[in-house]
Amino acid sequence: MVQMDEYKDDEMPSNTLENFTELDEVLKMIEELKQIYDKTLEKTYEKFSEILSRYQEQPHLLDLHIPQLIEVLLAIIRNESSPDGLKHAGFKYMYQICKVRTYKAFVKFLPHELSDIDFVLNMLERQNIDEADNWETRYMLLLWMSILVLNPFHFSRLDSSDVGDKSSLSKMERIFQVCKNNCRGNDPCSAVAAFLSAKFLVRNEIKDIYLSSFFDWTFIEVSSDPMNIRYGALLSIAAILKHGKREDLLPYAAKILKWILQQDFKDSSDFLKNKYHIKIVQRLGLIFMPPKIAQWRYNRGSRSLQTNLTTNNVIKTAELTSTIAVSNDDPDDVDVPDEIEEVVEQLLHGLRSSSGDVRWLSAKGIGRVTNRLPKTLGDEVVGSVIEILNPLEQHEAWHGACLAVAELAKRGLLLPYRLEHLVPLLLRALVYDEMKGYMSVGQNIRDSACYVAWAFARAYDPRDLQPFVQRIATGLLIVTVFDREINCRRAASAAFQESVGRLGTFPHGIDILTTADFYSVGMRTNSFLIISDFIAKYDEYTLPLIDHLVDLKCGHWDIAIRELAAKSLNKLTHHNPKYMSTNVLDRLFEKTDSIDVNLRHGSILAIGEVILALTQLDGSFISNDILDKLNGLMLKLQAREQFRGMSGELMKMSSLDLIRNCSIAKVTINKDCIDSWQLLIDSCIISKNNRIRELAVNALGHFCEFYYKDSNNTGEILNNYLLGSNNDLEEHVRMGYVLAIGSLPSFLLLRSFNDVLKRLMEHSLVPKESEVRAAGLNPIILNWSESRRDSVKSIGSITATIGFENLSQDNLNKIFECLLKALEEYTIDNRGDIGAWVREASMQVLHQLIVNCPSERLESKYVHEVMSGLAQQSVEKIDRTRGMAGKLFHSLIYHQPKIPHIQRHEVLMEIFPADGVNILWLFADHTFPLFCRMLKFPEYSEKLLLGMIGSIGQLTESLIKHSSSSFLDFLKVNDDEIPKICNLILKIFHENLLNERITYPLLNFLEMILSSGVLVMILEDENNKFPEEVFRLVNLEIKGHKKLYKIVSSINVMCQLIQVRRLCPKIFTKMGIFLGLTHVHIRKTAALKLYEAMLLYGDTTDVPEDNLDEISDILMDTDWTQPLNEVRPIRNQLCDLLGVKPPVSASTQNN
Repeated sequence: MVQMDEYKDDEMPSNTLENFTELDEVLKMIEELKQIYDKTLEKTYEKFSEILSRYQEQPHLLDLHIPQLIEVLLAIIRNESSPDGLKHAGFKYMYQICKVRTYKAFVKFLPHELSDIDFVLNMLERQNIDEADNWETRYMLLLWMSILVLNPFHFSRLDSSDVGDKSSLSKMERIFQVCKNNCRGNDPCSAVAAFLSAKFLVRNEIKDIYLSSFFDWTFIEVSSDPMNIRYGALLSIAAILKHGKREDLLPYAAKILKWILQQDFKDSSDFLKNKYHIKIVQRLGLIFMPPKIAQWRYNRGSRSLQTNLTTNNVIKTAELTSTIAVSNDDPDDVDVPDEIEEVVEQLLHGLRSSSGDVRWLSAKGIGRVTNRLPKTLGDEVVGSVIEILNPLEQHEAWHGACLAVAELAKRGLLLPYRLEHLVPLLLRALVYDEMKGYMSVGQNIRDSACYVAWAFARAYDPRDLQPFVQRIATGLLIVTVFDREINCRRAASAAFQESVGRLGTFPHGIDILTTADFYSVGMRTNSFLIISDFIAKYDEYTLPLIDHLVDLKCGHWDIAIRELAAKSLNKLTHHNPKYMSTNVLDRLFEKTDSIDVNLRHGSILAIGEVILALTQLDGSFISNDILDKLNGLMLKLQAREQFRGMSGELMKMSSLDLIRNCSIAKVTINKDCIDSWQLLIDSCIISKNNRIRELAVNALGHFCEFYYKDSNNTGEILNNYLLGSNNDLEEHVRMGYVLAIGSLPSFLLLRSFNDVLKRLMEHSLVPKESEVRAAGLNPIILNWSESRRDSVKSIGSITATIGFENLSQDNLNKIFECLLKALEEYTIDNRGDIGAWVREASMQVLHQLIVNCPSERLESKYVHEVMSGLAQQSVEKIDRTRGMAGKLFHSLIYHQPKIPHIQRHEVLMEIFPADGVNILWLFADHTFPLFCRMLKFPEYSEKLLLGMIGSIGQLTESLIKHSSSSFLDFLKVNDDEIPKICNLILKIFHENLLNERITYPLLNFLEMILSSGVLVMILEDENNKFPEEVFRLVNLEIKGHKKLYKIVSSINVMCQLIQVRRLCPKIFTKMGIFLGLTHVHIRKTAALKLYEAMLLYGDTTDVPEDNLDEISDILMDTDWTQPLNEVRPIRNQLCDLLGVKPPVSASTQNN
């Protein structure tokens, strides 16, 4: 709720823009069009589009600057010297502005002088309709023409300049042809062409000449090819019917209706056909009936929010201001054309369309047409809409009918006597949620039902809605807090807010609104658990909220909703515990007999949560009848074999949750029930499903804590779990048993704690292969990192369970040693570095031990090893592991009370800021500069360097970039530390020789540091044996190896050592060997790297200067993929030039 309060204080979203800040940049891009339109237009145009797209949600910010942008662009377009390509580019830029602002708003900014008509018309006629590259030009010209044709002068007056040319067409005819040509297509231009047609053909001097022929042309275009409908032609008819005068269009209305019905678009699966069909039909209905507002419609009267919120008696105020206006001037025998019946039928059919847009258009059409009908016929239409809201209709029909009801209510066409029938349908629509195959339908229905409630609040006065206020308020609040979808919760909250403001009769409306507002209901968990608890404190809403959860949400198709429903019932129990005990629990137990697995699952979850809540209030609420049902529940499920199969997994999860809650609640059950619960837990502990294992382990601890505290067979239980943990056939079995051991209560663990600790320590460390073979174990356990991770976690759990007062110093030391060894696991399989799971678990448990252990029992060596181990993990390659280690390291530095025995504690506090929140631990550029500063301290430098070698020598580009730059920056600033770092490198290399996990990245690390130039002083010092030792260790590392990637890395290192003059003969000899190997890739790599090294360091070698150019030519010009018998002579020549003997194979020497 604290976070929600913070959101409420925000006046606007954080991404709201205030003005068009990129104006200068956009103008500069337009000015540069002349230089780049035929070169780099695509790149610049993409950037131009990206800038404008930022204002898609706030296009009004462009309004102040659009005239300036248009003026600059039109200056380019109107310039006769501008090439066509430049003009097309200008129109492309203009289209982007238009797209963001929408063409209906943008057209108002275009110039509309008469002098522009010829220019625009001539350009339009030159455009190729079939050309796809420059359609934006045609689009903008058509839009420009749509405002030019609105000039007040007769078009015949504009043809005076063409009198001498008898072959030329009039401007009217030319524009008419342009409209027809562009309405033929289905491209984006067809929409604006229809807009132009509507503006042009409804002019007084045009309609009599061209309107009829245009309709005839459209009928032929659409009917000629039913498979390829001309959507532009259909849209043009809809646009004309929208913009034309009724008296001008009425003579054609019947003809258009007959034609559109013959096309039979209503049954088409084509969305656009249906959409334009409904547009045309509803506008025809408005033409058939005169624009007269129905006198019979409901009139609320005063709708002042201020009046509703300030008056003390809202109902009395409403009585003075509301009326239902039924006039004698509205006789039922008003002449209604026969076509209206067909129009209404088409619109009612559109409410059932599969397209949401079509249903929305149909709903608005019904509202508009009904508003012009007499009372009898209008009320029949309303009744037809309401009839759609029945269980036999599809979900699309429910959605369309809800939209139509809302539109009718907004216009006052839904008379109050209909509310008695409509409110129950509204309440049903508010909770409509049904499964259809593998998906749920109902989200849009619930959303539209909220729209209906919103419309009711605006349409009716409080007196008429008073009988239904409680039901509507309850229904809206149920959706507000318990709906699965965020848009429905927010829609219901908005409808409730509107009702409180307009009506003022919703119980506790203002108080609820302050909590259940737009932002707070956005989080589902917050709505279910916090807001519902707040609302339930009002008696009017308590039982409806509880009943809704029990009746609908406990059997919901989404498991997350069922779990939240159970937790919500737990929260709501304290509001009416008697009802929960005497009514709700009985209903929930009955639902456990259902054949619906979702309902059984949710009911069992809810039973556990309600029982837990009741016992926390008062144990007397748990009756003997409830205990009898609880005792038999698990036995009943086992007898029905409902724990088998896929549905059985759900039942296991809910039953385990029930066991956990009942154990926490300390509910008294019989012996048979205890045995059945133990049997279920034991079977679930070894399940392959991770979720079931976790639930079983969570339940086991609480179950044993209460039901076995006074039992005599606890030793047998522990022995069974210890024996099961030795399983070496399936990893999930061992994982379950070791976690189960870790969850046991202290009175069980203390019976054989040494055995438990020994077993968990054995399972926490990677066994040696020799030990596995000697013990006859399955070698697959070597890769069981997940079971070792869980064993480490269990060590932490049992330590916390028994407490340090029951833990001997010897056992504490053993635990530290075990966890520190686990911190060194780097098991790798096809999933990657799975040892990271063990290291992360070990870090967490070590942190837990150091923080909670009494300071007098902490030994300095273990504290230091933990700190150095965390430091190493903080600079390794995996982001997740690195971030966790960094946070733990930082928390130990600043822990209160102060952790003893941390070496260089004060200096570490200077390096790391106290506010660790500002450090992005997952990002190498934030953490590596901090940890590199610790390389100066011998206590940490070796471990840190070992971790950095793994990061710098890896393949992740961003990690290499930041880690290597931080490391090199440290060496440049602290050059006196370089000898020490070099000695540490040699030590690490020597100790980990042939350990590929370390040596492979170490080779890459050596290449980086040797090529960086920071070791120049070391390499030039003849008394320093660092380069010789590196060369020796590299040779030892690759001796006998056939792994290409390791040989390639060694080549890179050796070529960097060419800068050491005294090593050159040895290196050249080694390069000669590589150049003569059978692997083509090695030969090519050796040649390339040697070429690069000779270019860089050739002058520092003893190779004669005259030979350097020839060496370079041979290395680059030779095709090293040739057969060996051709390559080796070239290699031998190269060796001679380098001043070393050519390598000789062992077979040649023997001969």
